[in-house]
Formats: sequence, structure tokens, C-alpha cells
Amino acid sequence: KDRVFNTPLCEQGIVGFGIGAAVAGATAIAEIQFADYIFPAFDQIVNEAAKYRYRSGNLFDCGNLTIRAPWGCVGHGSLYHSQSPEAFFTHCPGIKIVIPRGPLQAKGLLLSCIADNNPCIFFEPKILYRAAGKSVHISF
Repeated sequence: KDRVFNTPLCEQGIVGFGIGAAVAGATAIAEIQFADYIFPAFDQIVNEAAKYRYRSGNLFDCGNLTIRAPWGCVGHGSLYHSQSPEAFFTHCPGIKIVIPRGPLQAKGLLLSCIADNNPCIFFEPKILYRAAGKSVHISF
């Protein structure tokens, strides 16, 4: 109850809350239900999270912020559930973009993002949600 917050569907609020938690020293994982809806949080990501360290002259950061978002097309979903917004963010200094290719890479890269001292966007390929693959065990 103290570690997981169920928030309203307000992408800029979810990311803003994650930034605030990370700045305060928490490990924050903000989940955007679908990457297609990440655009309302664009300002928070690009102008706050990505520039926080630079603006403070490396005194402060919002590292330990990971934004998770299912990404890409799965053959259905129409225009609001098939977008690939990663290019908008890959050209933004101060934020890392990660897209795994399979379940094992997803586990390793997600754990790497969570441990990283820089804000990361972890775009989870939607196709992996339905893919049969190797068993992946998560241990912390």
C-alpha cells in the first residue's frame, strides 16, 4: 500500500508524480497504459525529467525514474493503439530510451532502467505480451 499508487488516467500527472518521487529519492516507476497516450506527458518528460540534472548544474537529478509504456503495433488496435512514439524522445538529451526485443532482454533492460541514475523510458513491445517464449524469473 505504501509503494504502489493507483492514479487517475492523467498521463502528465502520473509522470509528474514519478518525477517528484524520484527527485525526493524514491525509485519511481511510472506506467503509461499505452505509449499512444504518452503525449499529454510530453512536456513533463522533455522539459522536466530530461533537463532536471542540466538545469541544476549536476546538483540534482530525477534519476531512478523509469517510465513504462507498451509500444508498437500488434496487428489491431487502429490508430490510437498502434503508434511508435519513440522517435520523439530519442532526440531529447537527458533521457534514455529502451526497447527490448524479447522476454529475457525485457527483464534485464527493465532492471537496468530501474537501477540507472538517469530517467529512462522503457517501451515494452506490445507483441511480447502475447508471445510465447522462454521462462523468465525475476528476483530482486
